[in-house]
Amino acid sequence: MSDLVKREITELAPNGSNYLSWSLDAEIVLDGKNLMHAIKPTNDKIATSAERAQALHFLRHHISSSLKNEYMTERDPIVLWNALHERFEKMETVLLPRVKREWQNLRYQDYKTVEEYNAKLYAIITRMKLCGLKLTESDLIEKTLSTFHPKQTYLSRQYKKEKYKKYIDLSNALQQDQGEDEELMQNHLTRPTGSLSKPEANAVSSSQKNEGKGKESQKAPWKGKNQKFNNFKKKGQWKSKKIPPGGEYGKQDQECYRCGMKGHWSRICRTPKHIVKLYQELNGQLKKRKTEHEAHFVSSRKFEQGESS
Repeated sequence: MSDLVKREITELAPNGSNYLSWSLDAEIVLDGKNLMHAIKPTNDKIATSAERAQALHFLRHHISSSLKNEYMTERDPIVLWNALHERFEKMETVLLPRVKREWQNLRYQDYKTVEEYNAKLYAIITRMKLCGLKLTESDLIEKTLSTFHPKQTYLSRQYKKEKYKKYIDLSNALQQDQGEDEELMQNHLTRPTGSLSKPEANAVSSSQKNEGKGKESQKAPWKGKNQKFNNFKKKGQWKSKKIPPGGEYGKQDQECYRCGMKGHWSRICRTPKHIVKLYQELNGQLKKRKTEHEAHFVSSRKFEQGESS
């Protein structure tokens, strides 16, 4: 039943390990709902019964089920708030040594990226603030630059010469340099030192260009761009090609309809295009002249009959 209403903050753990952050979040939400005086009354403002009921419901809804059962009889939000504070107020003394140990063991060289290091750094800073301990900007800068890898000592000295006053400025500089290093490494991995660049997909060598001027590609017409042959071959659906009666390249005395030469079929003709074009134009002119002669042709017999008449 407690999950019917969505929680606005993380619930308080049974051992109170997250009491510091939980109490801070609870105060912020209650203050936004104008219910802060229900747990911390003042002389100027006293909570009504309805406001106390709302504050009590909020607190009970955001604590673990075991704690809710322990404080089942509490009807006043002030009593419940103070009871939780008295029970877990010593978490500061328990948490502070742990946070200090994490701060001492924090090193910049243990993280691959600046983002990962900053996430851990700010988490430690937040818990220190909850325990009443505040770190200065110089502490953050010194901690970062003094924990560089020994191989990067030169870089650490370069950053120290900049004399940053705020850690955010140092963090931005580290992120910028990290981006440039990643770009250089990516370019190196793409084409290592001494290797040639990859040829373009449409690039043609000079020898291929010269060969293309004299004759077309020597590939068979069923190879190359037509991928159906390969697909059928893989599936086992390709059947053997029927060879014409005259052989694969045709009869020796049969002319090609494309270029007029003998010894091959028109569908496998490899004659250059400019020669084929000249042949087609010449052949067309010959056919045109032939039709003109036939239209005006008169036999000698018909001519004699015309004179006698």
